[in-house]
Amino acid sequence: MDVSNVFGSHELMRFNYAEALAKGPTQEAEFDADVLGAIDRHGFVVIEDALPVSTCERLLQEMRPYIDATPHGLHGLGGTRRVGALVARSSASHQMISHPGILRLVDSILAEQQLNGDAVKIGGKEGKGRKDFRYPWQLHLTQIIDVGPGGGTEEMPHGLRLHRANGMWLHDFQAAGLDLQVEVMWALSDFTEANGATHVVLGSHRDEPRGGDRGYRQPTIQAIMPRGSALVWTGWSIHGAGVNTTTDRRLGMNINYALGFLAQEENQLLACPPHLARKLPEEMQRLIGYRQPAGALNYVAECQSPGDSVLREDFDVLVPGAHGHQMNPAMDGPTFAPVSKDEFDAKLVELAEKKMKAIESDDLELALHYKNAISVLKRSDRI
Repeated sequence: MDVSNVFGSHELMRFNYAEALAKGPTQEAEFDADVLGAIDRHGFVVIEDALPVSTCERLLQEMRPYIDATPHGLHGLGGTRRVGALVARSSASHQMISHPGILRLVDSILAEQQLNGDAVKIGGKEGKGRKDFRYPWQLHLTQIIDVGPGGGTEEMPHGLRLHRANGMWLHDFQAAGLDLQVEVMWALSDFTEANGATHVVLGSHRDEPRGGDRGYRQPTIQAIMPRGSALVWTGWSIHGAGVNTTTDRRLGMNINYALGFLAQEENQLLACPPHLARKLPEEMQRLIGYRQPAGALNYVAECQSPGDSVLREDFDVLVPGAHGHQMNPAMDGPTFAPVSKDEFDAKLVELAEKKMKAIESDDLELALHYKNAISVLKRSDRI
């Protein structure tokens, strides 16, 4: 259905991922180009059959204890529950978060800045999609949005209403020629007009200035879509939750991605701390931020990448020498490990005794610290 507004004539276009996947790489490439073109033109696109319904069911099963234990009304959204930290809490969510079709789209929009009017600008140079000339990006937000009956009504209003997401960093990026984030709403239940499917203002990403207010006075349409579909839009596109007038709950999952040099809306490194992240595939570790997006960004302690520090089993920032860097006998002083065997053995005994006392006092974090210290001591150079 075409919609005419101040931004022109627009359509909420739909593409089927499962069909494209079944037809092979050529059709996938065409699918990628079509989806990117729809986002560029209209600001929103629906990807249907992005994942099987069984994946949605498994995710909800894994997240049900957290949903049930969360109060309504967070973020001012009446009748709504919002539940995050999906990477740590739900392995099924990883299929959505790292969905190949979504990640390729995000790469085009954020890394290569392929949408009209945007460009990668690094070191006085400007371009789109050149090899090694791209922006880093990462996971920005993971959140179940569970809208109950009456959510968004006058009795339980949605305080957020229509909005753009790009204002959270405070700096005015309107004239930067830059797309900052890509947002995805996964339908974990059918999204219908009656249960409050997301309202969108097509073309609003082309407002001038980009954060202008004309879009808020334009008609909206609702992104009706079946379970297992995904609605994708840019951070400049105006959108908002609908009103649930049914007796059923509307379940969606908001997964957002943003440029790697901007703060994450949901701090992924705290939502999935190192002792959990160590068990994740490397791709997921990097996606949530356990990496260095550029040479001097996001390093730990003694200039180490997260992979060489906090993701190591025995890394402890309070243990000298935990960095594991090789020491040079000609230049460096004593390491964490004493040179003489007697002193070395005595230090091991001392740390083991402290570990046991911590366990006896039920201070398991302190006990883990001494466990790490023993591990580091055993592998430290003895200069």
